[in-house]
Amino acid sequence: MTGVPARPDVLVIGGGRFGQLAIQRLPGRVAAVVEPRPSPELRGLAQEQGIRVLIDDGARALEQALAGPGPLVWVVPALPRHLLLDWLLLTLPNARRLALSTGVLPELPSVMAGPEGQAYLSLADFQCPDDCPEPEGYCTSTGLPREEPLYQALAGLAAPGMHTAVLRSHQLAPGVGGYQAAALLALREGIRGQGGRWLLATACSCHGVLNALEIC
Repeated sequence: MTGVPARPDVLVIGGGRFGQLAIQRLPGRVAAVVEPRPSPELRGLAQEQGIRVLIDDGARALEQALAGPGPLVWVVPALPRHLLLDWLLLTLPNARRLALSTGVLPELPSVMAGPEGQAYLSLADFQCPDDCPEPEGYCTSTGLPREEPLYQALAGLAAPGMHTAVLRSHQLAPGVGGYQAAALLALREGIRGQGGRWLLATACSCHGVLNALEIC
């Protein structure tokens, strides 16, 4: 409704370039930013907007925020890690990381192995602009149609003896993606209840990260 001020309901995890862009592009909505080594630029930006800077590990700060009384609705991961996996390893006592078999990886224009066994996936074989509005059904850079969003394609991954869980990242502002706190909690409860081995992804329409996880 016009004239209603924004409500601080977003936690940004990571205070580097993309975390700072998220703060700038979500004015009035960011309650706090988590960064273990905040730069002077981040501190100044946060002070200007009245945002708390939490000097902490991302997964630990996320769990504390989810357990707190604040109105956390959205989480913006802005760090070079798979935050979802880190959080599950922290909060599920019997969880352990599995090696990701190359045989399960989808055929995409860009698939890049990460340093801890994750795979970074993209429908683009070029560097996307940092202010992409993620239009529905087509690529903003090429104008070509996007027949199936990546989060949907990853949900269809199948591997013998494994379940698949995908946490969808939604567009909150140009170039800023985040997922709902409620979806994060629901995904954990589903994994906890079913147990076993999982392909675990976080993805928006075009980009994603994939890991494998086991509940012992």
